[in-house]
Amino acid sequence: MKKIVALGLATALFTSTALAGTASAPITVNATVLSSCMFNSAATGSATFSYDAITGSASAMSGSATLYCNSGTTITLKTAASASMTLTSVSKSKSLNATYSLTSVATPGAGTGTFAGADKYVYTVAPSAVAGQWGAPTATDYTGTVDIEVEF
Repeated sequence: MKKIVALGLATALFTSTALAGTASAPITVNATVLSSCMFNSAATGSATFSYDAITGSASAMSGSATLYCNSGTTITLKTAASASMTLTSVSKSKSLNATYSLTSVATPGAGTGTFAGADKYVYTVAPSAVAGQWGAPTATDYTGTVDIEVEF
């Protein structure tokens, strides 16, 4: 009987030391989401037009650029809504005075694909030129740039 009691006592001692306890502590994780915006170069198209010195611009075709920003980002357009610009012919070393108007359409949460859920802004540039610029020689390589700049 003493052996059984001793064996039972030894088993109880080994069993109680073999059982492990647990403890836990919560750690708070914080994050800050930064404002981020990016133009999608695959969704950028050139603006073109034909120029007739008698009537001014003809056959104008608007160009556009698409900007995506993470949801809720506040942006400010830094580019003028309309302005004068000079288009230069590389082959003739001459220029054509032109103007553009810039419009935008914002669609919150309309981003798809890589930009899924992003706020989408489509900027459209419509070029034109005034009639009477007889000094602009015939050429197909007049070019200029409208830089669309936003601050966020």
